Amino acid sequence: MYILSLLIIGLSACKKEEPIGGTSVQDMSGEWWVQAKDADGKFSTFLGEDFVKIVTFNTSDNSTSQMWVDLTEFWGTNTPPKQLVQVKANVNTGDKTFSITNGNNVPDNGYKNDPNLKITIKNGKVITDGAVGPGSKQKTDAISLDVEFSDEPGTIYKLSGYHRTKFPDDDH
Repeated sequence: MYILSLLIIGLSACKKEEPIGGTSVQDMSGEWWVQAKDADGKFSTFLGEDFVKIVTFNTSDNSTSQMWVDLTEFWGTNTPPKQLVQVKANVNTGDKTFSITNGNNVPDNGYKNDPNLKITIKNGKVITDGAVGPGSKQKTDAISLDVEFSDEPGTIYKLSGYHRTKFPDDDH
């Protein structure tokens, strides 16, 4: 009787695992460590050779044609009042490209965001296994994009870098 009870409990405990779905832009999403260069290929004057984190992620409706690009650590302010710098970019998931012309900064959602800031992204691209973590030497995806902000018209920042590996030696 005891063995039969255990067998019944064991069988009833078996539950089919439901697959966990991803997002429509999951192959282009994540945290990225990037460096900024000017149009001449020289490191930007305000960042030098430092890395900053940018983030790409899906929209709330899981759009297949748009994703959020968060440039807060590059262009926003983290000191109070914090200013977010985020824009919805148009994406092509087939060739992993993205862009936006004069996109609106994220609306004020409790932060003091600049509603007049317009962001242009050109030549945005994610390259699968296109980079190597500097410390871990592990393959990871690469990202590159050209960014222009309306409060500094005509200045193009060429951002390029790699997908965060989460190895401590690769974080900045």
